[in-house]
Amino acid sequence: MAHILMIESWVGGTARLLPPMIKKLGHEYSFVTRNPSHYGAQEGKDHPVVAGAKNTIVTETNDIDGLCEVLEGIHKREAFDAVLTICDYYITTATRVAERLELPHPFPKNSMVARRKDQVRKALTQHGLANPGFDVVNSVEEALHAGNDLGYPLVIKPTDLASSAFVRMVHNGDELSESCRAIMEFETNFRDQKRDTACLIEEYMSGEEVSVEAITIDGKTTIIGVTDKSISGTPFFIEDGHMFPAQLDDKLAEEACELAESALEAIGFDNGISHTEIKLTERGPRIVEINPRPAGNYISELIEHVTGKSLVEAFVRLAIGEKPSMIHERNGAGSAAIKFLMPDHGGVVKSISGIEALENNAHVTRWHLEAKVGGQVNEPIDNGCYIGHLVAVDSNGNGARAIAENAAESLKIEVSTSEKEEVNE
Repeated sequence: MAHILMIESWVGGTARLLPPMIKKLGHEYSFVTRNPSHYGAQEGKDHPVVAGAKNTIVTETNDIDGLCEVLEGIHKREAFDAVLTICDYYITTATRVAERLELPHPFPKNSMVARRKDQVRKALTQHGLANPGFDVVNSVEEALHAGNDLGYPLVIKPTDLASSAFVRMVHNGDELSESCRAIMEFETNFRDQKRDTACLIEEYMSGEEVSVEAITIDGKTTIIGVTDKSISGTPFFIEDGHMFPAQLDDKLAEEACELAESALEAIGFDNGISHTEIKLTERGPRIVEINPRPAGNYISELIEHVTGKSLVEAFVRLAIGEKPSMIHERNGAGSAAIKFLMPDHGGVVKSISGIEALENNAHVTRWHLEAKVGGQVNEPIDNGCYIGHLVAVDSNGNGARAIAENAAESLKIEVSTSEKEEVNE
C-alpha cells in the first residue's frame, strides 16, 4: 500500500474520481491545502478529496520552498511514497516537491512548458509543426499592433490559466483592447498565485474541435483515443459536452493523433497522461493547447464506459512509479457522452422541471444538478458556469451525444435576471 501526497485539487470533474480510485487500488493519501474552505461541504457531505484523506495538512502551498520544508519534516514521520495533484495550478509545485523528497510523480520533467500556452506555440514553430499565426504581447499597444498584423477575427487568451477563463474571440481593436486589459489586470489566478499577465493572440481557427487522449511512458506515447467536443457561448469558448469516441473518418482521426504525438515530442513530453486539444481546420489539424494530466470534465469516465480502461487509475499507477497498460478493449458500450447544463444568463433560479424524465431515461447512467430554486448562477462566460451535467451511453452505436443532448432538453431551468423576482418552489 502506497501513501500518496496529494497537493491541492480541482473541485469538480476528475477531482471527484481520483480519491475513490486511490482507495480502490489499495492506497491512501494525505491531502495538502492552503485553504480547506475551498473544498466546502455540499448537501451536508465533505468534498471527496477531504472525506477520503488519511489526514489533511493545512499549510501554504503557494510558497514552494516553504512547502517543501514543511513536507520534508512530515515525510520523516509519515513516509510518503509518491506525489500528485489533479489541479493544473499545482502541477509544477507537485513536481518540485517530488524532486525534493526524491519521490515519483506522474508528470513530464518540463511540465511548465506544457502548462504555458505561449511556450507550446513557440515549441511547435521551432519544430516545424503547423501553427495558427500568433503573437505574445504585454500591453494594449502591442496587442493592437499584433491584431493589425494577424487580421480579425482573433482569439485572445491568458498564457497560464485554465477552464477557458478569459478566452475570447474578438472582431476589432476595441474588443481586443478590452480583453487585453482584463487579462493584464487579473494579476493573481484563482488560487491566489501571482501570474504572468502576458496575452496570447492567435488567428481564429474554424472547425470541429477534438481532443487526443494519450499516455507517455519512458518517452513512448500510446494513443488512447479521440474525444469530440461541443463548444458554445460565442464570443466565449465554453465546453458544453463531449463524446468518446469521436465520430471521425479514419484519415482525419489519424492526422489528429499524429499531430498530437508530434506536438508532445516537440515540447519534450516524456512521461504522463496528456489531453491535447485540436481544431480540425480546412488547412488541416492545429493544436489548441496541451494539458499534462488526464482530461477533465469526466472524459475519463466516458473512456472507461467504452474501453474498460481508466485514465484515473493509470494516473495513480504512474504516480507511484508503475507502468500501466492502456491497451483497451470494448466494454459493451459503443459510445458515451456527457452534457453540461448551463444557464442562458446569470441570475437567480426561478424554477426547475423535468427531473422525472431524467430519472426515467434508461440511457442516462447518472446525472447531477447543482442549481437549486432560489440559488444564484453565474454568467456563461467560461467553464465555471456549469450548473450540472448528465452522462449517457449508447451500447450499440455512436448516438451517445444525441441521447445526452435530448435528455438535457427535457430539463427546464428558468433563471431570473433579478434577485427580487419571485421564485417557484
